[in-house]
Amino acid sequence: MKLTAHFTALAISTLLFACGNSTENKTENNEASAEAAINYSVSADESNVNWLGEVAGVYGHDGDVKIATGNVTVEGGQITAGNITIDMTSIEPANPEQYADEDGKRASDLKAHLSTGDFFLVDQFPTATFTVKSHQGDKLVGDLTIRGKTSEETATITSMEATGQGLKAQAKLVFDRQKYEVAWVHFMKDMILSDDIQLDITLVGKP
Repeated sequence: MKLTAHFTALAISTLLFACGNSTENKTENNEASAEAAINYSVSADESNVNWLGEVAGVYGHDGDVKIATGNVTVEGGQITAGNITIDMTSIEPANPEQYADEDGKRASDLKAHLSTGDFFLVDQFPTATFTVKSHQGDKLVGDLTIRGKTSEETATITSMEATGQGLKAQAKLVFDRQKYEVAWVHFMKDMILSDDIQLDITLVGKP
């Protein structure tokens, strides 16, 4: 009887130890999963890019352009990889009524001018892209391609929420338009179009 009781106690102890290890392993696996990379597909309908260009600090034009496709990888709470494709044919100004063409008349369509060779030449280059190459903190370094020209740029993440259900991130990127041959010069000599164009990017994605 004593021998039987001894083996019974040993069996129970072994079972409890195994269960304990199983629980610990599950906890460790859950923690690892929380830090594991999650790939998100960017929603074209919910994502957007707002653009802003200024003339000598006097006035500016802003508007929106749509994101066609994109993918973002988040690991350890940081964006570690990703790319977006912007549909340049979708570019729209927010204030076309403030635009005057070279004849001094009110332009009927600022979008048409932005689509020409003065700016983005969308007939030949209907898309622009940004591909993440590296990251550090809230900075994303990547290749920006506009009008077939590629240059390294840095985007700053201003907010991000990433869960197993989805991603919402906002970032700001300022680029020198001259590097991409967006070289329009204002017809009035004292009205200088800034070389800096600002992009405020909103990304919404799902795993």
